[in-house]
Amino acid sequence: MESDVCRNVNGMSRNSALAVGVDANYTLAMIERGLSWRDDSGEPVGDLYRFLAEKGANAARIRLWVGFEGASRLLYATTISKMAAKASMSLHLVLFLSDAWADLFKQPVPKAWSELNLRERSKVIRGYTRSVARHFREEGLKVDSYQVGNEVDYGLCGVFASNKKRRKNLRWLKERIWRAEAELLTSAVDGVREEDPNASVSLQLGKWWDVNLVRAFFEAMQEFGVPFDMLALSFFPSAFGLESNVFHETLEVLSIFGKPISIAEYAYPSRQPHGQFWYMKKPVPRYPLTPQGQRDWVRDFLAYCSKHPRITGAFYWSPEMYLTRPRAKLVNEPKDMPLSFGWDAMALFNRKGRAKPALESLA
Repeated sequence: MESDVCRNVNGMSRNSALAVGVDANYTLAMIERGLSWRDDSGEPVGDLYRFLAEKGANAARIRLWVGFEGASRLLYATTISKMAAKASMSLHLVLFLSDAWADLFKQPVPKAWSELNLRERSKVIRGYTRSVARHFREEGLKVDSYQVGNEVDYGLCGVFASNKKRRKNLRWLKERIWRAEAELLTSAVDGVREEDPNASVSLQLGKWWDVNLVRAFFEAMQEFGVPFDMLALSFFPSAFGLESNVFHETLEVLSIFGKPISIAEYAYPSRQPHGQFWYMKKPVPRYPLTPQGQRDWVRDFLAYCSKHPRITGAFYWSPEMYLTRPRAKLVNEPKDMPLSFGWDAMALFNRKGRAKPALESLA
C-alpha cells in the first residue's frame, strides 16, 4: 500500500460487510508439532481461529492442493475449514490445481496428471473440482467462494510461461499461454458449478503492479469465455515501498470489468525480514517496519478496502506463521510445506508466538 492509497483513512469507520480474512493454513501443522500462540498479555490462546475471530477476522482462505492426505491436501484442508467454520468464519477455497506450491514463479502439474494432454487434463480437472465441491457439501461445509488457481498470471497446472523474455509480450502470452489456461480454468469452474450451481468463482493475479498485464489478462479471460465472478490480487507493498499510486491505478482498471475485487493475499512486516522474503524490506512512507508501523498499515489498508466500492474482502497471509528458523524440538516438518522459511516479520505474532499490536487492527 502506498501513501496515496492510505490518504485520509485515519479514524474512518469500516464497512461491516467487508470480509476481513486470514489465510492461516499453517495452523494445523503447527499444532501437530506442539507450537502454540499467546495473546498480548502472554496468556495461551486455545483455539487460534476463534481468537482471530474475536480480533475481527470473519473469513478464512483455505489452501487446497491435489491429493487426499498430507499438508494442504483434502483431509488437511477439510480440518482447517472446520476449525474456521466453528469460529463462524466464511470459507473461501483456493483450488491450486497442483500437488504443491503454485504461484507467480511456477505452476506445476500434479504428478498424477503429468502425462495427460491439454484436453485430457481439462476433463480430469472438471471431475476433480466437481468432487471437491461435493466433498465439502457432504462434510456440511458451505463454501462462500472458490478461487481457481493461485497467482495465475503466467499459467496454470503445467501450462506456464517459463521464458521470462517471451512473457513480456502480452500478445504472445495471450495466444501461447492464456488461451490454453482459459480452457483449464473453464473446466475447473464448470466442475464446481455442476455440484454448486450458484458458486462464486474468482481468478487471482500476483503481479499487482503491472497494470497492463492485469488488464490484458482479464480481457483475455473474458474473450475466451471463462465464467468467473470476481477478480483477485496479491498485495505485498514492502517489496517496493515506493510512494506511488500504482495499486490504486490497478484497482481502477479492474473496476472497469464491473466485478467485485478481492485482495486474496496481503501482509506488512513489523521489522526487516530475513530468509526467503528478505526483499520485502522496503517501508512504505509513513509506515516504518516496526510493530506500530505494521499495526497502522493494516488498520489503514483495511479502512481503504472497506471504503472502496468494488473491494469485498482482504485476506492476511499467514498471520500465524511466526517461526524464523528450524527449532531443535520441531520434528517432521511437512516436506512440501516447511514451517521455518523466514515469515516471522510478516506474521501477526512475534517469534515467541505472542500477539503483535497489528492484531488489534483487524477489528
